[in-house]
Amino acid sequence: MPKIRACLAYALLPLLSACGSSSDSAGTPGPGPGPAPEVNCAPGLAALEITGSAAPGDAKTYRELPFVVGAGTGRIELSYGWTDRSPLPSTPLTSTTLDLGLWDEHGYRSAVGFRGWSGSRQGRIDSGQAPVFVEAARAERGYRPGPIRAGTWYADLGIAAVSPGGADWIVKVECKAASGSTPTDDPVDRRHVARSVAGWYHGDFHMHGYHSNANAPDDAGFVAQARAAQLDFLMVTEYVTGEHWRRLGAMQRANPDLLVWPGREIITYHGHANTHGETPGVLEYRHGFEDVTLGEIQRLAKLEGALFQVNHPTTFPGALFANFCRGCAFELEDAIDWAQVDTIELLTGPLITELGDLGLPLPLPLGIENPFMGTAIDLWERKLSEGYRITGVSGSDSKGVDAEDERERKGYGSSATAVYAPQLSRSALKSAIQSGHAYVRTRGVAHSPALTFAAQAADGQRGIFGDTLRVGETETVTLRTTVIGGAGQTLRYFRNGQLFRSVAINADPFEHELEVQRQPGREGPLGTFWRIETRDGQARTTIGNPVFLKAR
Repeated sequence: MPKIRACLAYALLPLLSACGSSSDSAGTPGPGPGPAPEVNCAPGLAALEITGSAAPGDAKTYRELPFVVGAGTGRIELSYGWTDRSPLPSTPLTSTTLDLGLWDEHGYRSAVGFRGWSGSRQGRIDSGQAPVFVEAARAERGYRPGPIRAGTWYADLGIAAVSPGGADWIVKVECKAASGSTPTDDPVDRRHVARSVAGWYHGDFHMHGYHSNANAPDDAGFVAQARAAQLDFLMVTEYVTGEHWRRLGAMQRANPDLLVWPGREIITYHGHANTHGETPGVLEYRHGFEDVTLGEIQRLAKLEGALFQVNHPTTFPGALFANFCRGCAFELEDAIDWAQVDTIELLTGPLITELGDLGLPLPLPLGIENPFMGTAIDLWERKLSEGYRITGVSGSDSKGVDAEDERERKGYGSSATAVYAPQLSRSALKSAIQSGHAYVRTRGVAHSPALTFAAQAADGQRGIFGDTLRVGETETVTLRTTVIGGAGQTLRYFRNGQLFRSVAINADPFEHELEVQRQPGREGPLGTFWRIETRDGQARTTIGNPVFLKAR
């Protein structure tokens, strides 16, 4: 149980809030009005220190630590640290990781009260880092500037992972004087049309920026890297926060030929997801805390018009990697509504994996296909067979801090998803993505083949990636594939997730036709689905969304 040291002690109510069970947690109304809690954080008071310990069984939980801000406060600083209780040195597979966030006087369950989250990247006392901070005029990356009002605030301590011997932690809060005005919001224009012609437009569905890493590029640097990767639409998915939603208007106006599409990554300790689109009414991430669930986050985000994406679903699975990559593998298959999932990452991060990508900092070449891509495709195809119309996409998950000579392998746009849309606008892309008019270029725009894939029935029905044709049991459909830039590679056709045929690509451009039918008795609610891939001698180079042949 935490023990508290401060110039002024906690009043009884905040102490019970900090140390009680989730059924009597901080911010929950009591049986009646009691005495106002005593201020313990204000200019002139000593820094407040909250200490405690965590056992392995505490992993994947949250502690909301209240502190009472006094009048005259203009800046709040948070710092923290921890020490593993282990006679042996910690390793990436066994070490403790704690996360840090902040909620203001509106309460720790209010979207209005959410002031930011920095995970474990900033504010570490034991690493000599500067504290995170909020003021009216400015704030740490990942945090929202705004008025500092008196009342009960909450330091959010996420117990992400705990070493086998447990850990001791400290959270330090200091309130200071500061002045300034809150910046005026400057969001992107959601109606912006970057280009008014139909075509294939490329995006990276998982891009972190300024608010996700202490060394991430500014807006100009972010755009420069995206342009170098030949991206047309920029999915800015910062960790947890929505602060960038308030300020990316300037980036959009400076780059009218690109489409800036802000979203966020929802970091839970049981799986990660992206929402593409601003959702100011829902900024939760703490699945499993009190009654918070990712399913409810998904429902609310969809109501606000966002796309919902399952991220890196099979990356670093199992107990072995639980401390190394917290919540990376998606364990919430039964907690969400798959009918409301729009996209799923088939490839996350670099296509070609080296030992360092697996947490093994050894100077030895590995050079294999990302081992988590095949299992992600298996999950996707299983969901398609179950009747869930989900579009396969890719995301670099880059923070923009990759060395210049590594950007082609793992930077922004190191893989890209090509989407066919009638124009480069958010509404047109959203419709095209939900229709599955897309394929993944695993080596990015410059180094992957370009595809066209069309289906035509005898009665004249036509479709491309993602479309459905209604055909009889014995009717034949012609699949026409064109591959540009793939000479020497292999074109592969899959029926209901099973390899059906491989064809050598011996020309550029390469054209191929295949007569196919439904597979009655082995098709799911979406019908028989046919898709294509290309592959070189090392890895898949493209992954197409399927066409569906369904009974009349």
